[in-house]
Amino acid sequence: MTASAKRPFLATAMLACTVGLSSPAVGEESGWQFSLTTYSWLPWISGDLGIANRNLDVDVNPGDVLEALDWSTLPVWMSYAELKSGRLTLFNDTIWTALEGSAGFRSSGPLGLGASAEVDYTQLTMEFGAAYTVYTDGDAGAPGVINLDLLAGARYWRQDVEIAATLDVLGITVPAARSGQVDWVDPIVGARLGYGVAPGQSVLLRGDIGGFGVGSEFSWQVLATYNAKICDVNGYALDGFVGYRALAVDYSQGSGARRYEMDTVQHGPVMGMSVRF
Repeated sequence: MTASAKRPFLATAMLACTVGLSSPAVGEESGWQFSLTTYSWLPWISGDLGIANRNLDVDVNPGDVLEALDWSTLPVWMSYAELKSGRLTLFNDTIWTALEGSAGFRSSGPLGLGASAEVDYTQLTMEFGAAYTVYTDGDAGAPGVINLDLLAGARYWRQDVEIAATLDVLGITVPAARSGQVDWVDPIVGARLGYGVAPGQSVLLRGDIGGFGVGSEFSWQVLATYNAKICDVNGYALDGFVGYRALAVDYSQGSGARRYEMDTVQHGPVMGMSVRF
């Protein structure tokens, strides 16, 4: 969800809180409770990228990412969905990013040599898994209560790139295009620890590791958030959170002209809003 889309949503939620709308929540009438979160993650990206016989250093800041978003399509989507019953939780986390870039030059010599290139890049990272509460000493989120969950699942990665280039010599234009795709699935295992700090407020620490040579060589993730209940809107609980997230992967495939390697870490602040049904 973009910043412009979040503003009216937040304003509506604040108005509903002010007038005190409330009714029995759906989750209270059944054994399952569903929550949907939309969030924003502004990462720095650092590491190494290897394509064929070339090695590149990756050093990208959040401003670079925002500037490269491709607004001709859906530029970004980040969401987390959770279905919970008792000690069992099923979850899905989705990150979609579409980026674009271009470059070109033209010489002043007699040949009038010129060239240009446009690059379209998309990345999808999607998690599916289950968590089970192995320790709790009270109601989740209550002040002073600790909850420990163990989790397992899979993280799917997919990257697509399209390159359109043109070479202009003596007014003759020669076009060329290349495209490629790489995807893999990492098994993941991890844990998350929650602690209630005050009524309606909690902190969460989650970590996982994965890959193990099945998809990537190794992958890890750490997430820390501060969570607070904002209000109830027509019986649906509206929560907000801020925190920090880091996600790393070390992946390689092929050799020679088909070689592709990515060893990167994405890390940065994260914030979002959740609605619980």
